[in-house]
Amino acid sequence: MESKQIVLTGLVATALITALVLSGWVVDMVAAFLVLTAGILLTYYIALNQKRIEQYDRLRGAIKAGEEIREQANIRSVLDYLAIHARSLLEIEQTLLWLPGDNIKWLEDEKYHDLIEEIGPGIRLNPVTIQLTSSEDSNLPWPEGITWLAAYPLVLEDEFQGILLLLNSRSEKLHGHTGEVLNILCRQSVAAINRLLAEQSEQEDEQILINSLLAGIEAGDPIFKGHSARVDAITSLIGSKLGLAKEEMKTLHYAALLHDIGKYAEATADKEDDELAVSDHASLGAELIPATGIFEQVREAVRYHHERYDGSGYPLGLSQTDIPFLARIIAVADVYDAVTQLCSEEERLDHRTALGVIKKATGTIFDPLVVVALEEVADEVLNLVALQAFAGEVGEAE
Repeated sequence: MESKQIVLTGLVATALITALVLSGWVVDMVAAFLVLTAGILLTYYIALNQKRIEQYDRLRGAIKAGEEIREQANIRSVLDYLAIHARSLLEIEQTLLWLPGDNIKWLEDEKYHDLIEEIGPGIRLNPVTIQLTSSEDSNLPWPEGITWLAAYPLVLEDEFQGILLLLNSRSEKLHGHTGEVLNILCRQSVAAINRLLAEQSEQEDEQILINSLLAGIEAGDPIFKGHSARVDAITSLIGSKLGLAKEEMKTLHYAALLHDIGKYAEATADKEDDELAVSDHASLGAELIPATGIFEQVREAVRYHHERYDGSGYPLGLSQTDIPFLARIIAVADVYDAVTQLCSEEERLDHRTALGVIKKATGTIFDPLVVVALEEVADEVLNLVALQAFAGEVGEAE
């Protein structure tokens, strides 16, 4: 029951009790007054307590919504959750996001275009929260049915990022706990965006280093140019189809790029050294990767990507599930790219034939589950190879 209903019910009940007591007229006048006072105070206390409970529930809802926002894996989903929770928790009819230079669209956004263009630049220059009604500013291009708006700037490290725009057909005020709920949501969203941007920057730095390393390795053997990048792209398609978690996909990405890193060490090894002479590029590559954090799994995937499902591979002759799962994925992508891209022109296989060869080796060389996943993404793999071949031809022409 809401606070207003509690107050109304309490007053009616108090009035009835008072009327009954007053039937005794003057003698019971004092008792009636006490009953009336007690009833009003009790009703007020219950209503105040109910209002406090409602406020706490709303704040708890905001905290939970903030947790969900922080857990999102990309900036777009952060903003989507911000819009959804702002609309539901604050009972806002329409929620829009305006990000300069970005293309975040909503189905009805065309009718709000003029409004955003009008208020957006001003808030960007002076990022403060504003609230307006159509009666307070009739010059704005108000959309049909909208009479109130609030614009909340999203600011990250003192730098303007965008605007959360709240729209209603009835007048609202962002004060008290309502304003605090919005503050919580927006602060959590900005914090999530900050974290994602930092992670993105870190990943970009790591990618630059890896690309530089691969360029140096592939320069020694032009046949392998682009091989690691293609294997990475194919494993990404397979991993997504298999439902790998975000952290597993990241590990698979690094392992696929680095799976042949040992070829350089193998080519330059002193074959007079008995230990190096019996080594293989997979083991040599694994030894070049630190066994710390995420790279411990990367290292294992690189080491065992030439193991075979039936135990006939190397370096240890592991079989079936004893082979790390990521290594089993890389094995399929590696062979697919080898037979379609790395073989001599007369021995090279087309896409369909390569799939048939891999399928025949299911259960002997390859994990059946990974082969099925490759078949499921076969069209995407074909398109990917075609695009990369085209990009390579353009690069050579330039």
